[in-house]
Amino acid sequence: MDLPDDDVPLGLNIKAKIYRKEHRVKASLIGEVKKSSVPAPVDEFSKLAKKPHTFVPGLLDNLQKLEYNVPTPVQAQTIPIMLKHYNLIACAPTGSGKTAAYLLPILNEYIRIVDPPQECPRVTASKTEDSSIQPHKIQLFGLILAPTQELVRQIWSEAMRLSLGLSEKHFLACLKRKHYADRGKNKHSKAKSLGGIEGHPGVESKSSPLQKRVREFRLPRSTRILVATPCRMGTLLSLDASQCPFDLSRLAWLIIDECDKMLQIDLTRAGSNSSKKPRRPRSFRDQMAPIFSAFSAKSDSLIVNSTTPLVALFSATVPDEVRQWAREELSQFVSGSSDDGIAGRGRLIELFVGKRDSAVSTVSQELRYCATEEGKLLEMRCLLIRGLTYPCLVFMESRERAKELVKEILLSDSDVLANVISSDKTEAQRAAVIRAFREGQLNVLVCTDLLGRGIDFKGVSMVVNYDMPPSKEEYIHRVGRTGRAGHRGKAITLWTDADLPYMGGILKVIRRSGSEVDPELERLVNDWQKRRAKLLLGNRSKVDGEDLNVTSNMIISRRRGERRLLHEILHQNQSESSSHDGSRSNLIQKNS
Repeated sequence: MDLPDDDVPLGLNIKAKIYRKEHRVKASLIGEVKKSSVPAPVDEFSKLAKKPHTFVPGLLDNLQKLEYNVPTPVQAQTIPIMLKHYNLIACAPTGSGKTAAYLLPILNEYIRIVDPPQECPRVTASKTEDSSIQPHKIQLFGLILAPTQELVRQIWSEAMRLSLGLSEKHFLACLKRKHYADRGKNKHSKAKSLGGIEGHPGVESKSSPLQKRVREFRLPRSTRILVATPCRMGTLLSLDASQCPFDLSRLAWLIIDECDKMLQIDLTRAGSNSSKKPRRPRSFRDQMAPIFSAFSAKSDSLIVNSTTPLVALFSATVPDEVRQWAREELSQFVSGSSDDGIAGRGRLIELFVGKRDSAVSTVSQELRYCATEEGKLLEMRCLLIRGLTYPCLVFMESRERAKELVKEILLSDSDVLANVISSDKTEAQRAAVIRAFREGQLNVLVCTDLLGRGIDFKGVSMVVNYDMPPSKEEYIHRVGRTGRAGHRGKAITLWTDADLPYMGGILKVIRRSGSEVDPELERLVNDWQKRRAKLLLGNRSKVDGEDLNVTSNMIISRRRGERRLLHEILHQNQSESSSHDGSRSNLIQKNS
């Protein structure tokens, strides 16, 4: 049966349903019953040149030069949604092209609306008028937030490639630690670093001859799209109005990449000592708070011609807590009005591509039991001799353990070039290590979760989880460093007796992604979870027809280490339960 043309609404809706079904795309408009109101996906980049999209020709030419042949499912659905000015929360597998999915609409809108070539004199005049009011402010059109400096530089580099030749001005920038480094410090250090800068508020232009003048690193005045980490951006936005270098009154887009990490709740602060003031916020949610406060203050102020930003959240894993936050709290600081003539303004669309809580199907996943820490080190030595495929990423739970493992690798007999990257290194050192790994000068790169999210290494063949990830979300992101853009990859996870409590969620991820799961291991984990739950609830009834007092004689697994672990756990919980019952009976006798 021949389908109607795209210019016929019926034919467009039918093709959209067929495309979404084939590529497992689910898009729903929150608060609306009609699913047809979601913009239809675009299966070819060439269709973006036609109405109603009307992409900039130069941007389409760059896509062709960079060999962007066919849009991925997340790109095909995200671009029309953002062009219609909807708020968006998108979940797509690792390596599916999420970065280009949100960069293309922002770049296209900036070139067409904010900086059109045919209207440069008029735009320049308006900017000159604005700069006369706030001469030291940078008016942002788009703000992209990412958790790490490495991911910030990668997003900025991709944006530079896509926007090559679109504008003569340097409108793209990434915020580094050296930019405005002395803002917010005490008056003496601030005057020393900014001394002699004419026109800077609060700083005298005259300085003593003996005082060394240090020039402040600033972003270009023409910056309109900024990529930054929430910690650095929140610090600058929390400064006084005279010190803050950014003006958000005309911000059109706020992009939060790796939104599940950026909006997670820090549960470790509850037991911390409140008398000691932390040096910096511990969770990304705390780092995002000053940014949200800046939006709330902007909406409450009476700024002429101020705009309400649209928000887009992206990640490979979006838990229910983030979805609930987007539905309930998103409108508090981006209360867009639907009366501005834009169809999607202020409404939220949820987009899911592929299976939820699943790794990419192009990665072969394997679990290897090592019993103890010494067993993991022995298994790693065996992998170095005959089992690793280079280039390879090895993930550790801490930087101290990462450094120790690199020493073991370098001191082994295998001729392997390895290095470590962690948060205690400077930006220049981390950039040099990543560059060496990209250029093939390193075979193995040992890292923490610093590189577990968003970083795109071309051609990574293997990922080794030396330490078990703390959650299934972190496991998905670690495994997603390989098998990107349709290439095949392999992931090996080493686990010991102490990792058994974390195995349940990871086994579900492996099963949903199509990899094989050992039935014996799955049965062991299920039995352990059932008995653990009943013991914690204080249920002393029979478990599978056996009394808990004789579980030490049960044959639970053929693997000696796993059987020993479960017996120790059951014995420990029985001791805790008996001591609790004994203290309770003594208390009753005492009261009676």
